[in-house]
Amino acid sequence: MGELRRAPTAEERLAQLERDRARLNRERLLREVAGPRWRRMVRVIPLLFERQGVLEARRLLADRDTVTAALRDDAVFALDTALRLARGHGFLAGGDVHAYVRERAAIERLAALGLVANQPHADAVLVRPWPGPPRLLACLVDVLPPSRTLPSGHRVVEADRLVRELIGAVGPRADLYALAE
Repeated sequence: MGELRRAPTAEERLAQLERDRARLNRERLLREVAGPRWRRMVRVIPLLFERQGVLEARRLLADRDTVTAALRDDAVFALDTALRLARGHGFLAGGDVHAYVRERAAIERLAALGLVANQPHADAVLVRPWPGPPRLLACLVDVLPPSRTLPSGHRVVEADRLVRELIGAVGPRADLYALAE
């Protein structure tokens, strides 16, 4: 027979109610402050990066800039990496590289150069709330998504696709939506 759960006390219920009201007020304020931006954002149909093809995660053995430079000709960069390349700043703290790649040979070439690990990484969670080593999150696709080429020579996904991927990855967050716009 299962354990009996103790009902929360009046103080615990009140604390939970205050916590929920504060969260609701923050979310309402965010929507009101965002105004037209919020309405534009909620009309966006999200796109999930990891479901566009076969996702392969590899631990980075070199810094992020070196890996993106080595992948410049073979990949179209997405999500946080696309924002960092296009605008100089991103929104995720993990240090991961997100890219669409057509051939697994590009990933194997990085492994042969010692830039990424030889074996796939067990943690393939796209946006993780826990710390961990930086990874290459490569989505193997048959056809690379539409992209634009930056002056640096890197190809990044088009702006509308970047916004759809952003909302698909982190949900409807007006602050990050504003960053992507």
